[in-house]
Amino acid sequence: MSLDLPSPPTRVDLASHACDTCRQRKVKCKAPRVPAGVSPPKCGRCDRLNLPCTFLSPSRTRGPKRRTRGAEPAASPGATTTITTNKHPTDELWDRSLFGVIMQDYLDYIYPLVPIVHRPSFRQALRENRDRDDQGFRALVIAIAAVVVATMPTRFQVYQSYNPPLQFASRREMARCCYDRIMGLRDSTYFDQISFQKFAISYLLYATFRQLGDHNTSRMLDVEATQIARLLNLHRISEYEGLNCIETQLRKKGFWLILYGFVHNQLQNVLGERLSYLDPILLHSINPEDLMPLEVDDEMIFENEVVMSPSPTPCLATGFILHSRVFWAALRSPCVETPVEPCPCVRARDPAIQVAYLQDRLQSLRYLLEHIPQPLRPWRPTDETLDDATGDGTMTQELRSHFASMRANLHVTHLWLQSLLIDQLEAAQSHLQGLSVVADSYPQTTTDSKALWLVREKLCRQLLFVLYSLPLVNLEANGLHLACKVRDIAASLLACPFHPDDPEAQRAAEYLQQSTDILSRLDSSESMSTMHLQTWVDTDRMKK
Repeated sequence: MSLDLPSPPTRVDLASHACDTCRQRKVKCKAPRVPAGVSPPKCGRCDRLNLPCTFLSPSRTRGPKRRTRGAEPAASPGATTTITTNKHPTDELWDRSLFGVIMQDYLDYIYPLVPIVHRPSFRQALRENRDRDDQGFRALVIAIAAVVVATMPTRFQVYQSYNPPLQFASRREMARCCYDRIMGLRDSTYFDQISFQKFAISYLLYATFRQLGDHNTSRMLDVEATQIARLLNLHRISEYEGLNCIETQLRKKGFWLILYGFVHNQLQNVLGERLSYLDPILLHSINPEDLMPLEVDDEMIFENEVVMSPSPTPCLATGFILHSRVFWAALRSPCVETPVEPCPCVRARDPAIQVAYLQDRLQSLRYLLEHIPQPLRPWRPTDETLDDATGDGTMTQELRSHFASMRANLHVTHLWLQSLLIDQLEAAQSHLQGLSVVADSYPQTTTDSKALWLVREKLCRQLLFVLYSLPLVNLEANGLHLACKVRDIAASLLACPFHPDDPEAQRAAEYLQQSTDILSRLDSSESMSTMHLQTWVDTDRMKK
Protein backbone atom coordinates (compact mmCIF):
# COMPACT_ATOMS: atom_id res chain seq x y z
CA MET A 1 0.00 0.00 0.00
CA SER A 2 1.35 3.36 -0.94
CA LEU A 3 1.46 6.19 1.52
CA ASP A 4 0.33 9.68 0.55
CA LEU A 5 3.22 11.66 1.93
CA PRO A 6 3.23 15.46 1.84
CA SER A 7 5.22 16.97 -1.00
CA PRO A 8 8.50 18.56 -0.04
CA PRO A 9 8.36 22.33 0.12
CA THR A 10 9.21 24.10 -3.10
CA ARG A 11 12.73 25.44 -3.06
CA VAL A 12 12.97 29.18 -3.61
CA ASP A 13 16.11 30.38 -5.30
CA LEU A 14 17.33 33.49 -3.56
CA ALA A 15 19.67 35.95 -5.21
CA SER A 16 23.32 35.71 -4.31
CA HIS A 17 23.31 39.50 -4.07
CA ALA A 18 20.17 41.11 -2.62
CA CYS A 19 18.77 44.28 -4.16
CA ASP A 20 19.31 47.59 -2.34
CA THR A 21 15.70 47.89 -1.15
CA CYS A 22 15.56 44.38 0.34
CA ARG A 23 18.93 44.89 2.03
CA GLN A 24 17.71 48.14 3.53
CA ARG A 25 14.46 46.47 4.70
CA LYS A 26 16.46 43.43 5.93
CA VAL A 27 14.25 40.91 4.13
CA LYS A 28 15.04 38.01 1.82
CA CYS A 29 15.42 39.07 -1.77
CA LYS A 30 13.66 36.97 -4.41
CA ALA A 31 15.58 38.23 -7.42
CA PRO A 32 16.16 35.49 -10.02
CA ARG A 33 19.68 34.28 -10.57
CA VAL A 34 21.23 35.60 -13.76
CA PRO A 35 24.60 34.99 -15.42
CA ALA A 36 27.48 37.28 -14.53
CA GLY A 37 27.40 40.57 -16.40
CA VAL A 38 23.64 40.44 -17.07
CA SER A 39 21.47 43.11 -15.42
CA PRO A 40 18.94 41.39 -13.11
CA PRO A 41 15.21 42.22 -13.43
CA LYS A 42 13.12 43.41 -10.50
CA CYS A 43 12.94 41.02 -7.59
CA GLY A 44 9.54 39.57 -6.74
CA ARG A 45 9.03 41.70 -3.64
CA CYS A 46 9.90 45.03 -5.33
CA ASP A 47 7.80 44.13 -8.34
CA ARG A 48 4.78 43.32 -6.16
CA LEU A 49 5.12 46.48 -4.03
CA ASN A 50 6.12 48.71 -6.97
CA LEU A 51 9.36 49.70 -5.25
CA PRO A 52 12.62 50.73 -6.94
CA CYS A 53 14.85 47.68 -7.43
CA THR A 54 18.56 48.44 -7.84
CA PHE A 55 21.80 46.53 -7.28
CA LEU A 56 24.22 49.43 -6.85
CA SER A 57 25.31 48.97 -3.23
CA PRO A 58 28.53 46.92 -2.83
CA SER A 59 28.48 43.51 -1.23
CA ARG A 60 30.14 43.34 2.17
CA THR A 61 32.39 40.54 3.30
CA ARG A 62 30.77 38.23 5.83
CA GLY A 63 32.29 37.63 9.21
CA PRO A 64 33.70 39.88 11.92
CA LYS A 65 34.17 43.51 10.96
CA ARG A 66 37.68 44.90 10.94
CA ARG A 67 38.86 47.11 13.70
CA THR A 68 39.75 50.64 12.81
CA ARG A 69 43.47 51.05 12.21
CA GLY A 70 45.15 52.03 15.43
CA ALA A 71 42.29 50.96 17.68
CA GLU A 72 43.42 49.05 20.74
CA PRO A 73 41.80 45.76 21.84
CA ALA A 74 39.23 46.02 24.58
CA ALA A 75 40.85 46.13 28.00
CA SER A 76 37.98 44.30 29.65
CA PRO A 77 34.99 42.20 28.64
CA GLY A 78 32.67 45.20 29.09
CA ALA A 79 34.77 47.66 27.14
CA THR A 80 33.67 48.92 23.72
CA THR A 81 35.72 48.09 20.65
CA THR A 82 35.74 50.66 17.84
CA ILE A 83 34.92 48.92 14.57
CA THR A 84 34.13 50.30 11.13
CA THR A 85 32.96 49.17 7.74
CA ASN A 86 34.06 50.54 4.39
CA LYS A 87 33.20 54.19 4.87
CA HIS A 88 32.39 56.63 2.08
CA PRO A 89 32.89 60.40 2.25
CA THR A 90 29.20 60.90 1.42
CA ASP A 91 27.92 58.77 4.31
CA GLU A 92 27.28 61.96 6.31
CA LEU A 93 24.81 63.05 3.62
CA TRP A 94 22.85 59.81 3.11
CA ASP A 95 22.86 56.09 3.77
CA ARG A 96 24.76 54.13 1.12
CA SER A 97 21.76 52.08 0.05
CA LEU A 98 19.70 55.26 -0.28
CA PHE A 99 22.49 56.75 -2.37
CA GLY A 100 22.05 53.85 -4.80
CA VAL A 101 18.32 54.54 -5.03
CA ILE A 102 18.92 58.24 -5.77
CA MET A 103 21.38 57.39 -8.53
CA GLN A 104 18.91 54.92 -10.02
CA ASP A 105 16.18 57.57 -9.88
CA TYR A 106 18.44 59.85 -11.91
CA LEU A 107 18.82 57.15 -14.55
CA ASP A 108 15.10 56.34 -14.49
CA TYR A 109 13.62 59.84 -14.48
CA ILE A 110 16.11 62.65 -15.09
CA TYR A 111 18.66 61.14 -17.49
CA PRO A 112 16.29 61.10 -20.51
CA LEU A 113 15.98 64.88 -20.14
CA VAL A 114 19.49 65.67 -18.87
CA PRO A 115 21.76 63.03 -20.47
CA ILE A 116 24.96 64.48 -19.10
CA VAL A 117 26.71 61.16 -18.41
CA HIS A 118 27.55 58.08 -20.48
CA ARG A 119 25.24 55.50 -18.90
CA PRO A 120 27.45 52.37 -19.09
CA SER A 121 30.52 54.24 -17.83
CA PHE A 122 28.48 55.88 -15.08
CA ARG A 123 27.04 52.57 -13.91
CA GLN A 124 30.49 51.01 -13.89
CA ALA A 125 31.86 53.87 -11.81
CA LEU A 126 29.02 53.41 -9.30
CA ARG A 127 29.73 49.68 -9.04
CA GLU A 128 33.39 50.48 -8.36
CA ASN A 129 32.46 53.04 -5.67
CA ARG A 130 34.64 55.53 -7.48
CA ASP A 131 33.22 58.41 -5.47
CA ARG A 132 35.15 57.14 -2.45
CA ASP A 133 38.57 58.07 -3.85
CA ASP A 134 37.84 60.21 -6.92
CA GLN A 135 36.89 63.72 -5.79
CA GLY A 136 35.74 64.75 -9.27
CA PHE A 137 33.31 61.84 -9.55
CA ARG A 138 32.19 62.42 -5.96
CA ALA A 139 31.29 66.02 -6.83
CA LEU A 140 29.42 64.76 -9.89
CA VAL A 141 27.22 62.28 -7.97
CA ILE A 142 26.50 64.85 -5.27
CA ALA A 143 25.37 67.29 -7.98
CA ILE A 144 23.23 64.55 -9.53
CA ALA A 145 21.61 63.84 -6.17
CA ALA A 146 20.89 67.55 -5.78
CA VAL A 147 19.18 67.85 -9.16
CA VAL A 148 17.07 64.72 -8.55
CA VAL A 149 15.75 66.10 -5.27
CA ALA A 150 15.24 69.60 -6.68
CA THR A 151 13.29 68.22 -9.64
CA MET A 152 11.11 65.54 -8.02
CA PRO A 153 9.47 66.46 -4.70
CA THR A 154 7.67 63.11 -4.38
CA ARG A 155 10.97 61.22 -4.52
CA PHE A 156 12.32 63.47 -1.77
CA GLN A 157 9.37 62.41 0.39
CA VAL A 158 10.25 58.77 -0.33
CA TYR A 159 13.86 59.39 0.72
CA GLN A 160 12.65 60.91 3.99
CA SER A 161 10.72 57.71 4.76
CA TYR A 162 13.72 55.41 4.40
CA ASN A 163 15.39 53.76 7.35
CA PRO A 164 17.65 55.53 8.08
CA PRO A 165 15.88 58.48 6.47
CA LEU A 166 17.39 61.38 4.60
CA GLN A 167 18.22 63.96 7.26
CA PHE A 168 17.13 67.13 5.47
CA ALA A 169 14.00 69.09 6.28
CA SER A 170 13.54 70.52 2.78
CA ARG A 171 14.81 70.10 -0.76
CA ARG A 172 16.44 73.54 -0.60
CA GLU A 173 18.34 72.57 2.54
CA MET A 174 19.70 69.45 0.84
CA ALA A 175 20.62 71.34 -2.34
CA ARG A 176 22.56 73.96 -0.41
CA CYS A 177 24.34 71.29 1.61
CA CYS A 178 25.32 69.52 -1.62
CA TYR A 179 26.53 72.83 -3.05
CA ASP A 180 28.67 73.52 0.04
CA ARG A 181 30.12 70.01 -0.05
CA ILE A 182 31.06 70.38 -3.73
CA MET A 183 32.64 73.79 -3.15
CA GLY A 184 34.66 72.26 -0.32
CA LEU A 185 36.25 69.85 -2.81
CA ARG A 186 37.75 72.73 -4.81
CA ASP A 187 41.00 74.56 -4.23
CA SER A 188 42.62 77.62 -5.81
CA THR A 189 43.84 75.55 -8.80
CA TYR A 190 40.44 74.05 -9.65
CA PHE A 191 40.00 75.95 -12.92
CA ASP A 192 43.59 75.43 -14.10
CA GLN A 193 42.39 72.19 -15.67
CA ILE A 194 38.97 71.86 -17.25
CA SER A 195 36.99 68.86 -18.39
CA PHE A 196 33.48 67.92 -19.43
CA GLN A 197 32.94 66.51 -15.94
CA LYS A 198 33.57 69.96 -14.44
CA PHE A 199 31.11 71.45 -16.92
CA ALA A 200 28.57 68.78 -15.94
CA ILE A 201 28.94 69.59 -12.23
CA SER A 202 28.40 73.32 -12.80
CA TYR A 203 25.47 72.71 -15.14
CA LEU A 204 23.75 70.31 -12.73
CA LEU A 205 24.10 72.80 -9.87
CA TYR A 206 22.73 75.55 -12.11
CA ALA A 207 19.79 73.33 -13.02
CA THR A 208 19.26 72.45 -9.35
CA PHE A 209 18.86 76.01 -8.13
CA ARG A 210 16.84 77.04 -11.16
CA GLN A 211 14.44 74.19 -10.42
CA LEU A 212 14.14 75.43 -6.84
CA GLY A 213 13.58 79.04 -7.93
CA ASP A 214 16.84 80.32 -6.38
CA HIS A 215 17.57 82.59 -9.30
CA ASN A 216 20.50 84.49 -7.77
CA THR A 217 22.51 81.31 -7.21
CA SER A 218 21.44 79.81 -10.51
CA ARG A 219 22.59 82.91 -12.41
CA MET A 220 26.11 82.61 -11.01
CA LEU A 221 26.30 78.89 -11.68
CA ASP A 222 24.95 79.50 -15.19
CA VAL A 223 27.87 81.87 -15.81
CA GLU A 224 30.33 79.26 -14.52
CA ALA A 225 28.88 76.50 -16.71
CA THR A 226 28.78 78.86 -19.69
CA GLN A 227 32.41 79.84 -19.22
CA ILE A 228 33.58 76.22 -19.04
CA ALA A 229 31.48 75.42 -22.13
CA ARG A 230 33.20 78.23 -24.02
CA LEU A 231 36.66 77.09 -22.86
CA LEU A 232 35.85 73.54 -23.97
CA ASN A 233 34.68 74.96 -27.33
CA LEU A 234 31.49 72.93 -27.22
CA HIS A 235 30.13 75.15 -29.99
CA ARG A 236 33.02 74.54 -32.42
CA ILE A 237 32.89 71.22 -34.24
CA SER A 238 36.47 71.79 -35.42
CA GLU A 239 37.64 71.47 -31.80
CA TYR A 240 36.21 67.95 -31.44
CA GLU A 241 39.13 66.39 -33.30
CA GLY A 242 41.11 64.00 -31.10
CA LEU A 243 38.21 63.17 -28.78
CA ASN A 244 37.04 59.59 -28.39
CA CYS A 245 33.51 58.58 -29.36
CA ILE A 246 32.11 58.80 -25.82
CA GLU A 247 33.55 62.26 -25.17
CA THR A 248 32.34 63.51 -28.55
CA GLN A 249 28.76 62.40 -27.86
CA LEU A 250 28.82 63.89 -24.36
CA ARG A 251 30.12 67.25 -25.55
CA LYS A 252 27.54 67.49 -28.32
CA LYS A 253 24.80 66.87 -25.77
CA GLY A 254 26.44 69.41 -23.47
CA PHE A 255 26.31 72.03 -26.22
CA TRP A 256 22.57 71.63 -26.62
CA LEU A 257 21.94 71.60 -22.87
CA ILE A 258 23.70 74.95 -22.51
CA LEU A 259 21.94 76.26 -25.63
CA TYR A 260 18.55 75.56 -24.04
CA GLY A 261 19.42 78.04 -21.29
CA PHE A 262 20.72 80.48 -23.90
CA VAL A 263 17.37 80.41 -25.74
CA HIS A 264 15.50 80.86 -22.44
CA ASN A 265 17.58 83.95 -21.77
CA GLN A 266 17.15 85.30 -25.29
CA LEU A 267 13.37 85.13 -25.04
CA GLN A 268 12.85 85.85 -21.33
CA ASN A 269 15.75 88.03 -20.18
CA VAL A 270 13.36 90.77 -19.08
CA LEU A 271 15.79 92.55 -16.77
CA GLY A 272 18.78 92.09 -19.09
CA GLU A 273 20.87 90.74 -16.23
CA ARG A 274 21.95 87.41 -17.71
CA LEU A 275 25.17 86.98 -19.66
CA SER A 276 24.97 85.37 -23.08
CA TYR A 277 26.60 82.10 -24.13
CA LEU A 278 26.82 83.02 -27.83
CA ASP A 279 26.98 86.35 -29.65
CA PRO A 280 25.24 86.87 -33.02
CA ILE A 281 28.44 86.23 -34.98
CA LEU A 282 29.11 82.90 -33.25
CA LEU A 283 25.46 81.89 -33.52
CA HIS A 284 25.42 82.43 -37.29
CA SER A 285 28.67 80.49 -37.70
CA ILE A 286 27.18 77.29 -36.27
CA ASN A 287 25.75 74.53 -38.41
CA PRO A 288 23.35 72.73 -36.02
CA GLU A 289 23.68 69.43 -37.89
CA ASP A 290 27.40 69.29 -37.12
CA LEU A 291 26.68 69.33 -33.39
CA MET A 292 23.71 66.96 -33.29
CA PRO A 293 24.48 63.86 -31.20
CA LEU A 294 24.42 60.48 -32.89
CA GLU A 295 20.95 58.92 -32.82
CA VAL A 296 22.02 55.90 -30.81
CA ASP A 297 21.83 54.86 -27.16
CA ASP A 298 24.87 55.13 -24.89
CA GLU A 299 25.18 51.36 -24.70
CA MET A 300 26.21 51.33 -28.37
CA ILE A 301 28.94 53.96 -27.92
CA PHE A 302 32.43 52.85 -26.92
CA GLU A 303 35.64 54.82 -26.73
CA ASN A 304 36.89 53.77 -30.16
CA GLU A 305 33.73 52.82 -32.04
CA VAL A 306 29.99 53.34 -32.34
CA VAL A 307 27.75 50.38 -33.17
CA MET A 308 24.91 51.73 -35.30
CA SER A 309 21.62 49.87 -35.54
CA PRO A 310 21.07 48.29 -38.99
CA SER A 311 17.49 49.64 -39.01
CA PRO A 312 16.89 53.04 -37.39
CA THR A 313 14.48 52.87 -34.46
CA PRO A 314 13.54 55.57 -31.93
CA CYS A 315 15.81 55.77 -28.90
CA LEU A 316 16.35 58.29 -26.11
CA ALA A 317 18.74 60.24 -28.30
CA THR A 318 15.89 60.67 -30.79
CA GLY A 319 13.88 62.70 -28.29
CA PHE A 320 16.92 64.75 -27.31
CA ILE A 321 17.65 65.59 -30.95
CA LEU A 322 14.05 66.63 -31.66
CA HIS A 323 14.03 68.80 -28.55
CA SER A 324 17.25 70.46 -29.72
CA ARG A 325 15.77 71.15 -33.16
CA VAL A 326 12.79 72.86 -31.52
CA PHE A 327 15.05 75.21 -29.57
CA TRP A 328 17.16 75.94 -32.64
CA ALA A 329 14.07 76.77 -34.70
CA ALA A 330 13.15 79.44 -32.15
CA LEU A 331 16.41 81.25 -33.00
CA ARG A 332 17.27 80.49 -36.59
CA SER A 333 15.95 78.68 -39.61
CA PRO A 334 16.49 74.91 -39.35
CA CYS A 335 17.51 74.94 -43.03
CA VAL A 336 21.17 75.84 -43.44
CA GLU A 337 20.62 76.77 -47.10
CA THR A 338 18.36 79.73 -46.28
CA PRO A 339 19.68 83.25 -46.84
CA VAL A 340 21.54 84.94 -44.00
CA GLU A 341 19.01 86.24 -41.47
CA PRO A 342 19.09 89.82 -40.22
CA CYS A 343 21.08 90.34 -37.05
CA PRO A 344 19.36 91.58 -33.83
CA CYS A 345 20.59 95.15 -34.28
CA VAL A 346 18.98 95.40 -37.74
CA ARG A 347 15.73 93.89 -36.44
CA ALA A 348 15.70 96.31 -33.52
CA ARG A 349 15.89 99.32 -35.89
CA ASP A 350 13.22 98.12 -38.31
CA PRO A 351 9.97 96.71 -36.83
CA ALA A 352 8.90 95.37 -40.23
CA ILE A 353 12.03 93.22 -40.45
CA GLN A 354 11.46 92.07 -36.89
CA VAL A 355 7.86 91.09 -37.68
CA ALA A 356 8.94 89.13 -40.75
CA TYR A 357 11.67 87.40 -38.73
CA LEU A 358 9.25 86.39 -35.98
CA GLN A 359 6.72 85.13 -38.51
CA ASP A 360 9.42 82.93 -40.02
CA ARG A 361 10.31 81.52 -36.61
CA LEU A 362 6.66 80.77 -35.88
CA GLN A 363 6.22 79.12 -39.26
CA SER A 364 9.26 76.89 -38.67
CA LEU A 365 8.11 75.89 -35.19
CA ARG A 366 4.51 75.25 -36.16
CA TYR A 367 5.29 72.43 -38.58
CA LEU A 368 8.51 71.14 -37.05
CA LEU A 369 7.02 68.13 -35.23
CA GLU A 370 4.54 66.93 -37.85
CA HIS A 371 6.50 63.82 -38.83
CA ILE A 372 8.18 62.39 -35.75
CA PRO A 373 8.41 58.79 -34.47
CA GLN A 374 5.25 57.42 -32.89
CA PRO A 375 6.62 57.03 -29.33
CA LEU A 376 7.25 60.81 -29.25
CA ARG A 377 4.00 62.06 -30.76
CA PRO A 378 1.80 64.17 -28.47
CA TRP A 379 -0.99 61.64 -27.97
CA ARG A 380 -0.43 58.68 -25.69
CA PRO A 381 0.41 55.69 -27.89
CA THR A 382 -0.73 52.18 -27.05
CA ASP A 383 1.75 49.53 -25.97
CA GLU A 384 1.40 47.84 -29.34
CA THR A 385 2.16 51.10 -31.15
CA LEU A 386 5.26 51.63 -29.03
CA ASP A 387 6.51 48.11 -29.63
CA ASP A 388 5.92 48.39 -33.37
CA ALA A 389 7.74 51.71 -33.50
CA THR A 390 10.89 50.26 -31.96
CA GLY A 391 10.85 47.32 -34.33
CA ASP A 392 11.40 44.49 -31.88
CA GLY A 393 8.08 44.38 -30.01
CA THR A 394 9.84 44.27 -26.65
CA MET A 395 9.83 47.82 -25.32
CA THR A 396 10.30 47.74 -21.55
CA GLN A 397 8.16 49.64 -19.08
CA GLU A 398 11.23 51.71 -18.21
CA LEU A 399 11.66 52.81 -21.83
CA ARG A 400 7.94 53.61 -22.11
CA SER A 401 8.30 55.89 -19.08
CA HIS A 402 11.38 57.55 -20.59
CA PHE A 403 9.50 58.32 -23.78
CA ALA A 404 6.55 59.69 -21.79
CA SER A 405 8.82 62.14 -19.95
CA MET A 406 10.40 63.20 -23.22
CA ARG A 407 6.98 63.70 -24.84
CA ALA A 408 6.05 66.14 -22.09
CA ASN A 409 9.35 67.99 -22.43
CA LEU A 410 9.24 68.12 -26.22
CA HIS A 411 5.67 69.21 -26.81
CA VAL A 412 5.27 71.62 -23.89
CA THR A 413 8.51 73.32 -24.94
CA HIS A 414 7.28 73.43 -28.56
CA LEU A 415 4.06 75.19 -27.53
CA TRP A 416 5.78 77.46 -25.00
CA LEU A 417 8.32 78.77 -27.52
CA GLN A 418 5.50 79.59 -29.94
CA SER A 419 3.71 81.47 -27.16
CA LEU A 420 6.83 83.52 -26.36
CA LEU A 421 7.37 84.35 -30.02
CA ILE A 422 3.75 85.50 -30.30
CA ASP A 423 4.42 87.82 -27.33
CA GLN A 424 7.34 89.32 -29.21
CA LEU A 425 5.36 89.48 -32.45
CA GLU A 426 2.53 91.32 -30.71
CA ALA A 427 5.00 93.87 -29.34
CA ALA A 428 6.62 94.36 -32.76
CA GLN A 429 3.27 94.78 -34.48
CA SER A 430 2.32 97.53 -32.07
CA HIS A 431 4.84 99.68 -33.99
CA LEU A 432 3.18 98.85 -37.28
CA GLN A 433 -0.32 100.20 -36.84
CA GLY A 434 -2.19 99.77 -40.09
CA LEU A 435 0.73 97.95 -41.81
CA SER A 436 0.00 94.41 -42.96
CA VAL A 437 3.14 92.28 -43.45
CA VAL A 438 1.58 88.96 -42.60
CA ALA A 439 2.37 85.97 -44.82
CA ASP A 440 -0.62 84.19 -46.33
CA SER A 441 0.73 80.85 -45.11
CA TYR A 442 0.39 81.95 -41.48
CA PRO A 443 -2.71 84.16 -41.31
CA GLN A 444 -3.00 83.88 -37.54
CA THR A 445 -0.13 86.35 -37.03
CA THR A 446 -2.17 89.41 -37.93
CA THR A 447 -2.38 92.77 -36.27
CA ASP A 448 -5.95 91.88 -35.27
CA SER A 449 -5.76 91.22 -31.52
CA LYS A 450 -8.71 88.84 -31.65
CA ALA A 451 -7.18 86.70 -34.39
CA LEU A 452 -3.89 86.61 -32.50
CA TRP A 453 -5.70 85.62 -29.32
CA LEU A 454 -7.30 82.66 -31.12
CA VAL A 455 -3.79 81.38 -31.85
CA ARG A 456 -3.03 81.52 -28.13
CA GLU A 457 -6.26 79.64 -27.39
CA LYS A 458 -5.22 76.90 -29.81
CA LEU A 459 -1.83 76.56 -28.12
CA CYS A 460 -3.48 76.31 -24.70
CA ARG A 461 -5.90 73.66 -25.95
CA GLN A 462 -3.02 71.60 -27.34
CA LEU A 463 -1.14 72.05 -24.07
CA LEU A 464 -3.99 70.64 -22.00
CA PHE A 465 -4.30 67.72 -24.41
CA VAL A 466 -0.63 66.82 -23.87
CA LEU A 467 -0.73 67.23 -20.08
CA TYR A 468 -3.87 65.17 -19.54
CA SER A 469 -2.49 62.32 -21.66
CA LEU A 470 0.64 61.75 -19.52
CA PRO A 471 1.16 60.18 -16.07
CA LEU A 472 1.96 62.62 -13.28
CA VAL A 473 5.34 61.01 -12.53
CA ASN A 474 6.52 61.78 -16.07
CA LEU A 475 5.34 65.37 -15.77
CA GLU A 476 7.11 65.70 -12.44
CA ALA A 477 10.37 64.45 -13.97
CA ASN A 478 10.43 67.69 -15.98
CA GLY A 479 10.52 69.71 -12.77
CA LEU A 480 9.69 73.36 -12.19
CA HIS A 481 10.54 74.21 -15.82
CA LEU A 482 7.36 72.49 -16.95
CA ALA A 483 5.19 74.35 -14.45
CA CYS A 484 6.67 77.68 -15.51
CA LYS A 485 5.99 76.94 -19.18
CA VAL A 486 2.42 75.88 -18.45
CA ARG A 487 1.89 79.08 -16.45
CA ASP A 488 3.31 81.27 -19.23
CA ILE A 489 1.03 79.73 -21.86
CA ALA A 490 -2.09 79.88 -19.67
CA ALA A 491 -1.41 83.45 -18.51
CA SER A 492 -1.50 84.62 -22.12
CA LEU A 493 -5.27 83.98 -22.08
CA LEU A 494 -5.88 86.53 -19.33
CA ALA A 495 -5.96 89.46 -21.76
CA CYS A 496 -9.00 88.13 -23.60
CA PRO A 497 -10.26 90.75 -26.09
CA PHE A 498 -13.75 89.24 -26.31
CA HIS A 499 -16.86 90.16 -24.30
CA PRO A 500 -17.27 87.97 -21.17
CA ASP A 501 -20.48 86.52 -22.60
CA ASP A 502 -18.86 85.47 -25.88
CA PRO A 503 -18.05 81.77 -26.36
CA GLU A 504 -14.35 82.60 -26.77
CA ALA A 505 -14.19 84.28 -23.36
CA GLN A 506 -16.04 81.39 -21.72
CA ARG A 507 -13.61 78.89 -23.27
CA ALA A 508 -10.73 80.99 -21.98
CA ALA A 509 -12.13 80.85 -18.46
CA GLU A 510 -12.47 77.08 -18.73
CA TYR A 511 -8.89 76.64 -19.98
CA LEU A 512 -7.57 78.85 -17.19
CA GLN A 513 -9.43 76.78 -14.60
CA GLN A 514 -8.01 73.54 -16.01
CA SER A 515 -4.51 75.04 -16.15
CA THR A 516 -4.80 76.14 -12.52
CA ASP A 517 -5.80 72.62 -11.52
CA ILE A 518 -2.78 71.15 -13.30
CA LEU A 519 -0.42 73.75 -11.83
CA SER A 520 -1.64 72.94 -8.32
CA ARG A 521 -0.17 69.47 -8.84
CA LEU A 522 2.91 70.41 -10.87
CA ASP A 523 4.19 73.48 -9.05
CA SER A 524 5.54 72.23 -5.72
CA SER A 525 8.21 74.92 -5.36
CA GLU A 526 9.19 75.90 -1.85
CA SER A 527 9.24 79.64 -2.55
CA MET A 528 7.43 82.25 -4.62
CA SER A 529 8.47 82.54 -8.26
CA THR A 530 10.63 85.65 -8.74
CA MET A 531 11.95 84.99 -12.25
CA HIS A 532 10.89 88.41 -13.61
CA LEU A 533 11.65 90.41 -10.45
CA GLN A 534 14.89 91.87 -9.19
CA THR A 535 15.94 89.48 -6.44
CA TRP A 536 19.42 90.75 -5.66
CA VAL A 537 20.44 93.56 -3.32
CA ASP A 538 23.10 96.09 -4.32
CA THR A 539 24.51 96.92 -0.88
CA ASP A 540 26.41 99.95 -2.21
CA ARG A 541 23.05 101.54 -3.04
CA MET A 542 21.45 100.87 0.31
CA LYS A 543 20.71 103.97 2.34
CA LYS A 544 22.67 104.20 5.54
